Amino acid sequence: MTEAPRFTQAEIDRAIALEDAHKDGRPLPPERVKQAVDRLYGEWIAAGGEKKFADVLEFATHVAKTESPTAEHRGETRALWSFKSQPEGAPREVGHRFLAQACGESRGYQVLEDSPVGRRLDSYELWDGNVQSALIKRFGLDEGYVQESPADIWDAASESYAKAATGEVEIFAADIGAGSVLGRMEMPRVLGPEGVGKEAVRFPVEFPHHAHLPQDMYAFLSDDSVRCQLRLEDYKKETTTPEQFAAKLAAIDVPEYLKQAHTAAVARLSAATSYEELTAPAAEPTESEITRPEPAQSEPAKAEPQQPGPKQPKVQEAGPSQPAPTQPEPKQPPLGQSFLHGGAVPSRVVVPPRPRPGVAGTHGTINPVIEAAPKSQGVEQ
Repeated sequence: MTEAPRFTQAEIDRAIALEDAHKDGRPLPPERVKQAVDRLYGEWIAAGGEKKFADVLEFATHVAKTESPTAEHRGETRALWSFKSQPEGAPREVGHRFLAQACGESRGYQVLEDSPVGRRLDSYELWDGNVQSALIKRFGLDEGYVQESPADIWDAASESYAKAATGEVEIFAADIGAGSVLGRMEMPRVLGPEGVGKEAVRFPVEFPHHAHLPQDMYAFLSDDSVRCQLRLEDYKKETTTPEQFAAKLAAIDVPEYLKQAHTAAVARLSAATSYEELTAPAAEPTESEITRPEPAQSEPAKAEPQQPGPKQPKVQEAGPSQPAPTQPEPKQPPLGQSFLHGGAVPSRVVVPPRPRPGVAGTHGTINPVIEAAPKSQGVEQ
Protein backbone atom coordinates (compact mmCIF):
# COMPACT_ATOMS: atom_id res chain seq x y z
CA MET A 1 0.00 0.00 0.00
CA THR A 2 1.33 3.41 -0.93
CA GLU A 3 2.08 6.13 1.61
CA ALA A 4 -0.75 8.52 2.38
CA PRO A 5 -0.31 11.80 0.48
CA ARG A 6 0.40 14.90 2.56
CA PHE A 7 -1.89 17.91 2.55
CA THR A 8 -1.88 20.43 -0.27
CA GLN A 9 -1.93 24.12 0.51
CA ALA A 10 -5.45 24.32 -0.90
CA GLU A 11 -6.61 21.60 1.50
CA ILE A 12 -5.01 23.37 4.46
CA ASP A 13 -6.63 26.68 3.52
CA ARG A 14 -10.00 24.96 3.12
CA ALA A 15 -9.66 23.28 6.53
CA ILE A 16 -8.95 26.63 8.19
CA ALA A 17 -11.98 28.17 6.50
CA LEU A 18 -14.21 25.29 7.67
CA GLU A 19 -12.91 25.62 11.22
CA ASP A 20 -13.47 29.39 11.28
CA ALA A 21 -17.02 28.95 9.97
CA HIS A 22 -17.75 26.31 12.61
CA LYS A 23 -16.53 28.53 15.45
CA ASP A 24 -18.25 31.65 14.18
CA GLY A 25 -21.18 32.74 16.34
CA ARG A 26 -20.74 30.13 19.07
CA PRO A 27 -22.33 29.77 21.52
CA LEU A 28 -25.33 29.97 19.23
CA PRO A 29 -27.53 33.07 19.28
CA PRO A 30 -31.21 32.67 20.34
CA GLU A 31 -32.62 32.33 16.81
CA ARG A 32 -30.25 29.48 15.92
CA VAL A 33 -30.92 27.78 19.26
CA LYS A 34 -34.65 27.82 18.52
CA GLN A 35 -34.06 26.38 15.03
CA ALA A 36 -31.99 23.49 16.41
CA VAL A 37 -34.41 22.60 19.22
CA ASP A 38 -37.48 22.90 16.96
CA ARG A 39 -35.84 20.60 14.38
CA LEU A 40 -35.06 17.95 17.01
CA TYR A 41 -38.54 18.18 18.49
CA GLY A 42 -40.27 18.00 15.11
CA GLU A 43 -38.34 14.90 14.00
CA TRP A 44 -38.99 13.23 17.37
CA ILE A 45 -42.75 13.78 17.02
CA ALA A 46 -42.68 12.56 13.40
CA ALA A 47 -40.93 9.34 14.52
CA GLY A 48 -43.59 8.58 17.16
CA GLY A 49 -42.80 10.95 20.00
CA GLU A 50 -43.24 9.66 23.56
CA LYS A 51 -45.03 6.54 22.34
CA LYS A 52 -41.77 5.30 20.84
CA PHE A 53 -38.97 7.28 22.52
CA ALA A 54 -38.93 8.53 26.10
CA ASP A 55 -37.50 11.93 25.16
CA VAL A 56 -35.79 13.83 22.38
CA LEU A 57 -32.31 12.63 23.39
CA GLU A 58 -33.33 8.98 23.29
CA PHE A 59 -34.62 9.69 19.80
CA ALA A 60 -31.27 11.29 18.87
CA THR A 61 -29.50 8.11 20.04
CA HIS A 62 -31.79 6.10 17.75
CA VAL A 63 -30.81 8.36 14.85
CA ALA A 64 -27.12 7.81 15.61
CA LYS A 65 -27.54 4.04 15.45
CA THR A 66 -29.83 3.77 12.43
CA GLU A 67 -29.09 6.63 10.02
CA SER A 68 -26.65 5.84 7.20
CA PRO A 69 -22.96 6.49 7.98
CA THR A 70 -22.03 6.52 4.29
CA ALA A 71 -22.36 9.37 1.80
CA GLU A 72 -23.38 8.02 -1.59
CA HIS A 73 -21.43 10.63 -3.54
CA ARG A 74 -18.09 9.81 -1.82
CA GLY A 75 -15.63 6.98 -2.43
CA GLU A 76 -14.72 3.88 -0.43
CA THR A 77 -11.85 5.39 1.61
CA ARG A 78 -12.97 6.36 5.11
CA ALA A 79 -11.37 9.13 7.20
CA LEU A 80 -11.12 8.97 11.00
CA TRP A 81 -9.83 11.88 13.06
CA SER A 82 -8.81 13.02 16.50
CA PHE A 83 -7.58 16.30 18.00
CA LYS A 84 -5.39 18.71 15.98
CA SER A 85 -1.89 19.61 14.75
CA GLN A 86 -0.10 22.23 12.69
CA PRO A 87 0.79 20.73 9.32
CA GLU A 88 3.55 22.21 7.18
CA GLY A 89 2.21 25.28 5.41
CA ALA A 90 -0.44 26.07 8.03
CA PRO A 91 -0.15 29.35 10.00
CA ARG A 92 -1.65 27.71 13.11
CA GLU A 93 -2.94 24.47 14.54
CA VAL A 94 -5.94 23.07 12.69
CA GLY A 95 -8.52 20.62 13.98
CA HIS A 96 -8.10 17.24 12.31
CA ARG A 97 -11.86 17.11 11.82
CA PHE A 98 -11.59 20.00 9.38
CA LEU A 99 -8.52 18.60 7.64
CA ALA A 100 -10.46 15.38 7.15
CA GLN A 101 -13.43 17.29 5.75
CA ALA A 102 -11.22 19.31 3.40
CA CYS A 103 -9.63 16.11 2.09
CA GLY A 104 -13.07 14.52 1.91
CA GLU A 105 -14.08 17.23 -0.53
CA SER A 106 -10.88 17.12 -2.62
CA ARG A 107 -10.14 13.38 -2.50
CA GLY A 108 -13.63 11.89 -2.16
CA TYR A 109 -13.10 10.44 1.34
CA GLN A 110 -15.97 9.43 3.57
CA VAL A 111 -16.11 11.65 6.68
CA LEU A 112 -18.52 11.07 9.57
CA GLU A 113 -19.60 14.72 9.80
CA ASP A 114 -20.41 14.76 6.07
CA SER A 115 -22.39 11.50 6.12
CA PRO A 116 -26.19 11.44 6.46
CA VAL A 117 -25.99 10.56 10.16
CA GLY A 118 -23.30 13.15 10.83
CA ARG A 119 -25.16 15.99 9.12
CA ARG A 120 -28.39 15.13 10.93
CA LEU A 121 -26.76 15.01 14.37
CA ASP A 122 -24.83 18.22 13.64
CA SER A 123 -28.13 20.00 12.93
CA TYR A 124 -29.31 19.28 16.50
CA GLU A 125 -26.31 21.23 17.92
CA LEU A 126 -26.30 19.08 21.06
CA TRP A 127 -22.82 20.26 22.12
CA ASP A 128 -23.85 23.91 22.32
CA GLY A 129 -24.36 25.21 25.85
CA ASN A 130 -27.32 27.40 24.90
CA VAL A 131 -29.06 24.48 23.18
CA GLN A 132 -28.52 22.32 26.26
CA SER A 133 -30.05 25.02 28.46
CA ALA A 134 -33.06 25.21 26.13
CA LEU A 135 -33.56 21.41 26.24
CA ILE A 136 -33.47 21.43 30.05
CA LYS A 137 -36.00 24.26 30.27
CA ARG A 138 -38.36 23.18 27.47
CA PHE A 139 -38.56 19.44 28.19
CA GLY A 140 -37.75 19.37 31.92
CA LEU A 141 -34.71 17.13 31.37
CA ASP A 142 -32.01 16.52 33.99
CA GLU A 143 -28.99 18.79 33.56
CA GLY A 144 -26.42 16.01 33.91
CA TYR A 145 -28.29 13.82 31.46
CA VAL A 146 -28.39 16.60 28.88
CA GLN A 147 -24.71 17.39 29.27
CA GLU A 148 -23.56 13.76 29.05
CA SER A 149 -25.83 12.66 26.20
CA PRO A 150 -23.95 14.27 23.25
CA ALA A 151 -20.84 12.14 23.89
CA ASP A 152 -22.90 8.93 24.06
CA ILE A 153 -24.88 9.85 20.96
CA TRP A 154 -21.78 10.59 18.88
CA ASP A 155 -20.08 7.46 20.22
CA ALA A 156 -22.92 5.42 18.74
CA ALA A 157 -22.56 7.21 15.41
CA SER A 158 -18.76 6.74 15.42
CA GLU A 159 -19.09 3.02 16.08
CA SER A 160 -21.52 2.60 13.20
CA TYR A 161 -19.28 4.67 10.94
CA ALA A 162 -16.12 2.65 11.74
CA LYS A 163 -17.91 -0.67 11.29
CA ALA A 164 -18.97 0.43 7.80
CA ALA A 165 -15.34 0.63 6.57
CA THR A 166 -14.68 -1.64 3.60
CA GLY A 167 -11.59 -0.13 1.97
CA GLU A 168 -8.63 1.98 3.04
CA VAL A 169 -8.85 4.03 6.23
CA GLU A 170 -7.06 7.38 6.60
CA ILE A 171 -6.23 8.30 10.21
CA PHE A 172 -6.09 12.06 10.73
CA ALA A 173 -4.22 12.00 14.05
CA ALA A 174 -0.67 12.49 15.29
CA ASP A 175 -0.80 10.24 18.37
CA ILE A 176 -3.82 8.11 19.24
CA GLY A 177 -5.05 8.74 22.77
CA ALA A 178 -6.45 5.72 24.58
CA GLY A 179 -9.40 7.76 25.89
CA SER A 180 -10.31 9.39 22.58
CA VAL A 181 -13.18 8.14 20.43
CA LEU A 182 -10.59 7.14 17.84
CA GLY A 183 -8.56 5.13 20.36
CA ARG A 184 -11.28 3.40 22.37
CA MET A 185 -14.11 3.13 19.83
CA GLU A 186 -13.10 3.42 16.19
CA MET A 187 -9.65 1.78 15.91
CA PRO A 188 -10.76 -1.44 17.70
CA ARG A 189 -13.53 -1.79 15.07
CA VAL A 190 -11.17 -1.11 12.17
CA LEU A 191 -8.52 -3.57 13.42
CA GLY A 192 -10.90 -6.14 14.89
CA PRO A 193 -11.94 -9.49 13.42
CA GLU A 194 -14.64 -7.89 11.29
CA GLY A 195 -12.59 -4.81 10.36
CA VAL A 196 -10.37 -4.09 7.39
CA GLY A 197 -7.13 -4.71 9.35
CA LYS A 198 -3.88 -2.83 9.84
CA GLU A 199 -2.85 -3.34 6.20
CA ALA A 200 -5.62 -0.94 5.14
CA VAL A 201 -4.64 1.88 7.54
CA ARG A 202 -2.69 4.97 6.48
CA PHE A 203 -1.70 8.19 8.29
CA PRO A 204 -1.59 11.45 6.30
CA VAL A 205 -0.51 13.25 9.51
CA GLU A 206 3.19 12.74 10.18
CA PHE A 207 4.21 10.88 13.34
CA PRO A 208 5.51 13.50 15.80
CA HIS A 209 9.01 13.40 17.24
CA HIS A 210 9.15 12.36 20.90
CA ALA A 211 12.51 13.41 22.31
CA HIS A 212 12.59 10.61 24.90
CA LEU A 213 12.43 7.88 22.24
CA PRO A 214 15.53 6.85 20.27
CA GLN A 215 15.73 8.59 16.92
CA ASP A 216 16.88 5.41 15.19
CA MET A 217 13.57 3.74 16.15
CA TYR A 218 11.58 6.45 14.39
CA ALA A 219 11.14 4.59 11.08
CA PHE A 220 9.82 1.52 12.89
CA LEU A 221 7.45 3.35 15.25
CA SER A 222 6.11 5.60 12.50
CA ASP A 223 5.20 2.69 10.21
CA ASP A 224 1.44 2.79 9.71
CA SER A 225 0.94 -0.85 10.70
CA VAL A 226 2.75 -0.26 14.02
CA ARG A 227 1.41 3.19 14.74
CA CYS A 228 -2.25 2.20 14.44
CA GLN A 229 -1.84 -0.44 17.18
CA LEU A 230 -0.14 1.83 19.73
CA ARG A 231 -1.62 4.44 22.04
CA LEU A 232 0.08 7.55 23.34
CA GLU A 233 -0.19 6.16 26.86
CA ASP A 234 1.94 3.15 25.81
CA TYR A 235 5.07 5.31 25.42
CA LYS A 236 4.36 8.56 27.24
CA LYS A 237 7.46 9.55 29.23
CA GLU A 238 5.61 10.89 32.27
CA THR A 239 3.67 7.67 32.92
CA THR A 240 5.71 4.78 31.49
CA THR A 241 9.17 3.21 31.61
CA PRO A 242 11.07 1.66 28.68
CA GLU A 243 10.34 -1.78 30.11
CA GLN A 244 6.59 -1.07 30.18
CA PHE A 245 6.69 0.24 26.63
CA ALA A 246 8.61 -2.88 25.58
CA ALA A 247 5.82 -5.06 26.97
CA LYS A 248 3.18 -3.12 25.00
CA LEU A 249 5.29 -3.22 21.85
CA ALA A 250 5.94 -6.95 22.18
CA ALA A 251 2.19 -7.62 22.20
CA ILE A 252 1.44 -6.08 18.79
CA ASP A 253 1.47 -7.92 15.48
CA VAL A 254 3.79 -6.62 12.77
CA PRO A 255 4.25 -7.49 9.08
CA GLU A 256 7.05 -9.84 8.08
CA TYR A 257 9.28 -7.02 6.81
CA LEU A 258 9.27 -5.45 10.30
CA LYS A 259 9.92 -8.61 12.34
CA GLN A 260 13.64 -7.97 12.80
CA ALA A 261 13.17 -4.29 13.72
CA HIS A 262 10.37 -5.28 16.10
CA THR A 263 12.54 -7.81 17.94
CA ALA A 264 15.45 -5.35 18.17
CA ALA A 265 13.25 -2.53 19.50
CA VAL A 266 11.68 -4.73 22.18
CA ALA A 267 15.09 -6.01 23.29
CA ARG A 268 16.60 -2.54 23.46
CA LEU A 269 13.70 -1.10 25.43
CA SER A 270 13.64 -4.06 27.81
CA ALA A 271 17.32 -3.60 28.65
CA ALA A 272 17.04 0.14 29.46
CA THR A 273 16.35 1.44 32.96
CA SER A 274 15.25 4.90 31.80
CA TYR A 275 14.40 6.83 28.65
CA GLU A 276 17.44 9.04 29.32
CA GLU A 277 19.62 5.95 29.00
CA LEU A 278 18.10 5.24 25.60
CA THR A 279 18.81 8.67 24.16
CA ALA A 280 22.09 9.58 25.92
CA PRO A 281 25.10 9.95 23.56
CA ALA A 282 27.73 7.24 23.87
CA ALA A 283 30.85 8.30 25.78
CA GLU A 284 33.98 8.76 23.68
CA PRO A 285 36.61 6.11 24.59
CA THR A 286 39.68 7.30 26.49
CA GLU A 287 43.24 6.28 25.70
CA SER A 288 43.30 3.89 28.64
CA GLU A 289 40.20 2.11 27.33
CA ILE A 290 41.80 1.34 23.98
CA THR A 291 43.22 -2.17 23.89
CA ARG A 292 46.82 -2.17 22.75
CA PRO A 293 48.23 -5.48 21.47
CA GLU A 294 51.42 -6.87 23.00
CA PRO A 295 54.53 -6.62 20.79
CA ALA A 296 54.93 -9.71 18.68
CA GLN A 297 58.04 -11.83 19.24
CA SER A 298 59.80 -12.45 15.96
CA GLU A 299 61.55 -15.73 15.44
CA PRO A 300 65.28 -15.72 14.67
CA ALA A 301 65.90 -15.76 10.98
CA LYS A 302 66.91 -19.12 9.61
CA ALA A 303 69.86 -19.42 7.25
CA GLU A 304 68.63 -20.00 3.76
CA PRO A 305 70.37 -22.69 1.70
CA GLN A 306 72.76 -21.28 -0.87
CA GLN A 307 71.36 -21.38 -4.34
CA PRO A 308 73.54 -22.71 -7.18
CA GLY A 309 75.02 -19.99 -9.34
CA PRO A 310 78.23 -18.38 -10.41
CA LYS A 311 81.10 -19.23 -8.13
CA GLN A 312 81.65 -16.51 -5.56
CA PRO A 313 85.15 -15.40 -4.66
CA LYS A 314 86.36 -16.87 -1.42
CA VAL A 315 86.30 -14.47 1.45
CA GLN A 316 89.59 -14.32 3.26
CA GLU A 317 89.22 -15.39 6.87
CA ALA A 318 90.56 -13.04 9.45
CA GLY A 319 93.80 -14.10 10.94
CA PRO A 320 95.24 -13.30 14.29
CA SER A 321 96.71 -10.06 13.10
CA GLN A 322 93.89 -9.07 10.72
CA PRO A 323 90.60 -7.67 12.12
CA ALA A 324 87.27 -8.99 10.77
CA PRO A 325 85.69 -6.71 8.20
CA THR A 326 82.73 -4.69 9.47
CA GLN A 327 79.42 -5.85 7.96
CA PRO A 328 76.88 -3.13 6.99
CA GLU A 329 73.79 -3.08 9.23
CA PRO A 330 70.74 -4.42 7.33
CA LYS A 331 68.05 -1.87 6.46
CA GLN A 332 64.73 -2.12 8.27
CA PRO A 333 61.73 -2.44 5.95
CA PRO A 334 59.19 0.38 6.14
CA LEU A 335 56.17 -0.21 8.33
CA GLY A 336 53.86 -0.52 5.40
CA GLN A 337 55.91 -3.41 4.02
CA SER A 338 56.29 -5.31 7.29
CA PHE A 339 54.15 -8.16 6.01
CA LEU A 340 56.99 -9.12 3.55
CA HIS A 341 59.29 -12.01 4.29
CA GLY A 342 62.05 -10.94 6.60
CA GLY A 343 60.30 -7.71 7.60
CA ALA A 344 60.21 -6.72 11.26
CA VAL A 345 56.85 -6.59 13.00
CA PRO A 346 56.35 -3.19 14.62
CA SER A 347 56.59 -3.26 18.39
CA ARG A 348 53.72 -0.73 18.95
CA VAL A 349 50.41 -0.42 17.16
CA VAL A 350 48.49 2.80 17.55
CA VAL A 351 44.72 2.31 17.42
CA PRO A 352 42.83 5.41 16.33
CA PRO A 353 39.81 6.27 18.48
CA ARG A 354 36.47 5.10 17.18
CA PRO A 355 34.23 7.80 15.67
CA ARG A 356 31.69 9.21 18.10
CA PRO A 357 28.13 8.04 17.38
CA GLY A 358 25.66 10.71 16.33
CA VAL A 359 23.47 12.16 19.09
CA ALA A 360 19.76 11.62 18.67
CA GLY A 361 18.37 14.85 17.30
CA THR A 362 14.95 16.12 16.57
CA HIS A 363 13.09 15.11 13.55
CA GLY A 364 12.17 18.03 11.33
CA THR A 365 8.49 18.20 12.17
CA ILE A 366 6.37 20.36 14.39
CA ASN A 367 5.29 18.30 17.38
CA PRO A 368 1.48 18.54 17.60
CA VAL A 369 -0.36 18.76 20.89
CA ILE A 370 -0.88 15.29 22.30
CA GLU A 371 -4.15 13.45 21.79
CA ALA A 372 -4.79 13.06 25.50
CA ALA A 373 -5.65 16.74 25.97
CA PRO A 374 -9.23 17.62 27.01
CA LYS A 375 -11.91 17.73 24.34
CA SER A 376 -13.24 20.96 22.94
CA GLN A 377 -17.00 20.88 22.79
CA GLY A 378 -18.41 20.25 19.37
CA VAL A 379 -15.04 19.67 17.73
CA GLU A 380 -13.25 16.68 19.21
CA GLN A 381 -14.11 13.04 18.82
